[in-house]
Amino acid sequence: MSDDRKDASMESSPAVRIERLNTERTRKVSGSDTTYQVYFELSGRPQPEWGRIFEREWKGLNLTQKASVEGSFLVVHCQLEEVAATQFPSLKKVVAATNEAYEHYAQKEATALRGREDRWRQERKEVDAVAASLRFD
Repeated sequence: MSDDRKDASMESSPAVRIERLNTERTRKVSGSDTTYQVYFELSGRPQPEWGRIFEREWKGLNLTQKASVEGSFLVVHCQLEEVAATQFPSLKKVVAATNEAYEHYAQKEATALRGREDRWRQERKEVDAVAASLRFD
């Protein structure tokens, strides 16, 4: 490990936002007359842990509709009539909760990383001190 090493996944990043409903990708679910896969474009591609937190938060709402993260999209399976009234407000709520939980997670991971790096540096100092005390003739 070096002092310059940084774990990009743990760096604080701007909160993920829902940018728009992607009309090109949104389409009916195969075999259904009423259910659509509704694609909401995100402000960026979230980290995998953000996606896991989102799915946990979504399940916590106990909604019957399925929602998932696919790359830089949130995908909800629902009827189009539900989007404005229930799904979009629910998504905004879950995204806000996910951003908060992810920030807490990232801070915790960054603290743990700093602790590991500090221990590694201390170990290197101890090894260097022993090496410096030896006399090779």
